[in-house]
Amino acid sequence: MAYIQKNSFVVLFFALILLLSLFTVISHNNEQAQMVQIKIEQGDSLWQLAEEFSGNVPHHEWIDQIMRENGLEAPVITAGQTLKIPEEHLKFVPDQNIKLASDSE
Repeated sequence: MAYIQKNSFVVLFFALILLLSLFTVISHNNEQAQMVQIKIEQGDSLWQLAEEFSGNVPHHEWIDQIMRENGLEAPVITAGQTLKIPEEHLKFVPDQNIKLASDSE
């Protein structure tokens, strides 16, 4: 007991480190990706959606993630179906308003 009283600042320091570590682990586990639902249109496929939304993630990994998130057993989607995709993937949607020199009419 005398050791703890003499070095109370050390004990307090380690207790503070322990609490901060616990808080970090708990808050990290609670962070869930925000999901957005997109509606599947005629002719859409998971591969096409991966080309639009996957960004730097390989297409097959993105498709596997989307299949797990939506409970799909096969990589088949139909028109009218809605799929949940992470909101962070929406930033990879190409801007249809950009006109390139080769797009002249």
